[in-house]
Amino acid sequence: MTTSPSLLLGVDTGGTYTDAVLLDADTREVITSAKSLTTRGDLAIGVSNALAAISDGLDPTAVRLVSVSTTLATNAVVEGHGSPVLAILVGFDDAMVERSGIGSAFGDVVIARIAGGHDHHGMEHEPLDAEAIESLLEQHGGSVRAVAVASAFAVRNTAHEDQVCAMVAEATELPITASSALSESLDAPRRALTTVLNARLLSRIADLVAAVGRSLDRLGIVAPMTVAKGDGSLAVADAVARRPIETILSGPAASMVGAGVLSGRDTFILSDIGGTTTDVGRLTEGRPHLAPDGAKVGGWRTMVRAIDVRTTGLGGDSEVTTDRTALTVGPQRRVPISLVGAAHPSVLAALLQDLDDPASRETAAQFVILPEGASLPTGDLSRVEARVLERLGADPAPVRDVAPGAVDRRTLHTMAERGWVQLVGFTPSDAAHVLGLQENWSRKTAEAGARLMAWYTGEEPEAFCRRVWSETVRRSAAAVLEVAFDDRLGDPAVNELASAAIDGVGQLGGVTVALSPTDPIVAVGGPAGVYYDEVAARLAAELILPTRFEVANAVGAAAGELIVSGTAEVHTDGPGLFRVISSTGTITSTDGTEALAAATEQATALARAAMTEAATGLTPSSEATIAVDVERHDAPDAIGDTGLYFARVTAEARSLPY
Repeated sequence: MTTSPSLLLGVDTGGTYTDAVLLDADTREVITSAKSLTTRGDLAIGVSNALAAISDGLDPTAVRLVSVSTTLATNAVVEGHGSPVLAILVGFDDAMVERSGIGSAFGDVVIARIAGGHDHHGMEHEPLDAEAIESLLEQHGGSVRAVAVASAFAVRNTAHEDQVCAMVAEATELPITASSALSESLDAPRRALTTVLNARLLSRIADLVAAVGRSLDRLGIVAPMTVAKGDGSLAVADAVARRPIETILSGPAASMVGAGVLSGRDTFILSDIGGTTTDVGRLTEGRPHLAPDGAKVGGWRTMVRAIDVRTTGLGGDSEVTTDRTALTVGPQRRVPISLVGAAHPSVLAALLQDLDDPASRETAAQFVILPEGASLPTGDLSRVEARVLERLGADPAPVRDVAPGAVDRRTLHTMAERGWVQLVGFTPSDAAHVLGLQENWSRKTAEAGARLMAWYTGEEPEAFCRRVWSETVRRSAAAVLEVAFDDRLGDPAVNELASAAIDGVGQLGGVTVALSPTDPIVAVGGPAGVYYDEVAARLAAELILPTRFEVANAVGAAAGELIVSGTAEVHTDGPGLFRVISSTGTITSTDGTEALAAATEQATALARAAMTEAATGLTPSSEATIAVDVERHDAPDAIGDTGLYFARVTAEARSLPY
């Protein structure tokens, strides 16, 4: 391999594959790329395998920057996984706790309301109940993995959050997330939800950063490491490890950047299909559409600045379930049986045995494996957990043997959520192997699984697989239509016109139906080549499958920028009086023009300070460019700035990190 004197290394860790690419830092051309299976038990194994595949002849000193994107946080939220958390809510009443949705969203979160908090001016509303916090930590400090702290109006005064965090740090070694460090929004309930999500994800992203670091050490690469955030920008890895919530939608955001680089287009609909999720968003004139109210993932609206995408629990590794008639794809992920069967012939033997005597449909073609590189859990295990683990060995075990009863199966699924075990099942990837659309793994195992699944429906195996493939196409097309219609369509699945198009029928009564997006579809992700020719055909859309579409996430990570912002607001406070409010404090003015100028100055200063912090440990080759945007509202018939009653000034700073 011929190396460039200046290289960018991009790594993407997804639910199924870990990708690695090398880009020329000057031209952003892909020099080489590789894929390796993600090893959930020890992420460093998969990362090292991918890096080893591109390292032949690599001069480690030529790598200027390492950038990582990941779907681990997004997948964890979609699948409901995460660590148990203690949520300390300061100054919240019952209605605020209810509106946060924390209690209904997470069964393993301990919620504690504590007296304290501030008012909207940042003045103390009620003293902080320090004794209650001490008692709380003594009671729950040993049973949770992280602490989330949110205080009413903390963005106007962080004193109570700071005090709680100090007490937690003194009494425990638990990682802590404070809401004011994640968002400047006054919406305390949603800020609290975002904080809890962040706390639940801390170990996952920290493990990834550590795994990549170990792999780089083996290759002698000493370049700084960044991680792609949900808005497509980059951040220093150590900072992101403390704020993993910012990596929600990191994968699709990096894909958006990578799709633009690979396709050469600046306006398109992106569809990024991976193993666990499909993410669809839009790029217009080189700018991704951002979610105005924060990223929504897994049914929860966060306060994370991120691209506006529709994330669906649909991918090549989605679980396929069926009864006599209905067929469902997703949202849960399963390891494809063809993948496991390629390494373990015992899987095929077990499937053939089941064909002679089909077991319960609930466990058909389902197996359990231990994650590669994982250690068995230590500490206190329940009687059922111990019983299930005793039945596992080096080879995949049929679920019917490991968890023969309903209680065992519920426990097994909980263990899978914790990452102790992985569940194997029939997936669209297996159906694609049967249909000859994919050939990565064991076709014989996929065919045996298809025969078993089809037995329950009375279909021929190939017809069953064609139905799985078509349902995956249909749901993919529905996700594209939702974005193309800017949410004006509703659910395409219940809209007769949309259904006629996405089902492949193309007709409703005596009318031919075609719904064509005006923008082209750029499809990326490993399975894109299996499904998107048909997606585009059903939608009569222009399809772009760029070269190296399967590693677009890693390309986008390597090609990303540092992007930060600062915000200040102007509020009227009676005739002729204006308050300029930002995280630096509040100043008053009697002139609207002067207030706007002061807000612009504060926002710009905050953006510059944020860029200085964001670039810590990096060596940007040029000074950041700053663009200022002003959202304002004026009284009717006002002249100049005299009628200004509200303005939000945002200064955005951008810089290459190398």
